[in-house]
Amino acid sequence: MYNFQKRIHYRGDLKPFLKQVCQDFHIGEYGSCKIVPIGYEDFNLFLKTKRGRYFVKIFASFRNKNECSRYVEIMDSVLKAGISYPRLYKSNQDHLYEISNNSQTDRLCVMEFIDGQNFYQLQTTPTVKEMRFIIKQAALVNKIDIRPSLVYDQWAITNFPKEYKKKGQYLNKEDKNLIEPLVDVFNSLSVENLPHCFVHGDITKTNTMKSVNGDIYILDFAVANYYPRIQELAVILCDLFFNPKGFGSFPKNYDLALSEYQKYITLTADEIKKLPDYVKLAHAMHVLLASYEKVVNGNTSAENEYFLGMGRIGLRYTNKIGRF
Repeated sequence: MYNFQKRIHYRGDLKPFLKQVCQDFHIGEYGSCKIVPIGYEDFNLFLKTKRGRYFVKIFASFRNKNECSRYVEIMDSVLKAGISYPRLYKSNQDHLYEISNNSQTDRLCVMEFIDGQNFYQLQTTPTVKEMRFIIKQAALVNKIDIRPSLVYDQWAITNFPKEYKKKGQYLNKEDKNLIEPLVDVFNSLSVENLPHCFVHGDITKTNTMKSVNGDIYILDFAVANYYPRIQELAVILCDLFFNPKGFGSFPKNYDLALSEYQKYITLTADEIKKLPDYVKLAHAMHVLLASYEKVVNGNTSAENEYFLGMGRIGLRYTNKIGRF
């Protein structure tokens, strides 16, 4: 079984660690915790205390203090912009909290617990009404006037050439035949000339939560960056709005995403022309990175298998229908 705790410095029983967190965040006496087996980098937990339930994000050990501070500042901007996002709790150290053990420091934040499931857990695509809401949230994100320091995201479409050069060797023959032609496609897009803005970059089924009350939340801004604007829509279209069991719905979902987004932000003709190729590249990144995770890091988690499978299906489908 994949060991999620290896992502952080702390080793051993989590109870003493979390008891201290509970005390310093003033959220009640520790009761229990449950690992959230979703995500590729940070260590996420559901925490239960005598006062209620909370979500704890313990930042991966490779993230330095500046990166963690950056993440918290982004969350603060997102909440101020009215995005549907869980609220942050303060400790005696503010939102960003540090805890040391055996000369190693872990950093974390505590957020509101949303009683519900993400769309990956629900194993469904959003309804038309939910799609409209999600696209509005994406547009609101893209309107936030911030340009945070760059954090390298190996899954980001803009990093396709670099990641393919490093990790293409771990693809099987069939996947390589699907992905290799996209190197020339990427080079033809002149990505640097596309309109850029603040982009979440990972609005997927695993990062979109539906509460028991039917409310939708956009989660996890860990890899948000200043990117080509259409990167937001491409990621949404390659996963959240793509049903591998019902291909026929994709063109309709694509048109809906495009029309809804432009109620808030008008895309250029060049962006609209290049978006289909960007969607293909989004699928390719899922195959490339999930293959690497599986072969090199031994990641056989259900989430990794999901992205690998979705990427393959999406690439074959979008190649088959051509432009859309």
